[in-house]
Amino acid sequence: MPVLEVTQLRLKGVSAMDPALLKTLSSAREALKTNSQFYHCIENPSLIYILGLWPSLNAHTEFLASPRKEEILGPQEDQLEFQWAVHMELDAMSSLPLDAPVMAITRLLIKENGVDALSQEVHANHRKAIIEGTRPYKVADGWRCDPAPGKHEALMLTGWPNAEAHAAFTAKAKEDAEYAGVRKYYEGMEVSHARNMEGTGP
Repeated sequence: MPVLEVTQLRLKGVSAMDPALLKTLSSAREALKTNSQFYHCIENPSLIYILGLWPSLNAHTEFLASPRKEEILGPQEDQLEFQWAVHMELDAMSSLPLDAPVMAITRLLIKENGVDALSQEVHANHRKAIIEGTRPYKVADGWRCDPAPGKHEALMLTGWPNAEAHAAFTAKAKEDAEYAGVRKYYEGMEVSHARNMEGTGP
C-alpha cells in the first residue's frame, strides 16, 4: 500500500514564495517521483509542509539510508530545517483535498483505550459529520503507520475555504455529544492550516 509522507520543515532565511526555494523543492519532487505538494503554514509563516506519496514505508526508509538522500535533499539544507515527518497509508494523492484554498493538517495522539473505540460507530458517525462539513472538499484520514513505540497516532487532512470556516465547524461540533464521545479518547491534538505554495487551489 502506498504511504503519504507529511513533513514539517522550518524556513531558514528564505521566504516560502522565494523562486529559488520552489525550484529546489520541485527538483527534489522530480527526482523522487513522489508527486509532492508544498504547503505554507498560515499560523506560523516560518513553517512549510511537504506532502508526497511513496510506494511503501520501506521505500522511503531505504531512500533515507541511501547516498541518494544527500544528493537529492542536500541542496535544501541551507533553506530548510527538518522538524518532523509522519506516514499514513493512502491510495493516491488525488484522495487529498488539494483543490481546497486551505488544508487543515491534524495530528491526533490517541489514548490506549481509544484505539478500538475509534474504529467503532461513534467515530464513523463523527467522520461522516466532518465529510458533510467540509464539502465539496475531500477528507483523508488514517492511522500513522510509523508511530513512536507505545504510541497511537492518527492523521486527518481536510479542506476548507479558510481557517475561520474550520474554527466555526469545530466550535459547533463541540456542542455535539458524538464529538465529545470521540474527543475523550484524544491525548493530544495538533492542528495547522496551510495554503499551497504553488497556488494550485482556487
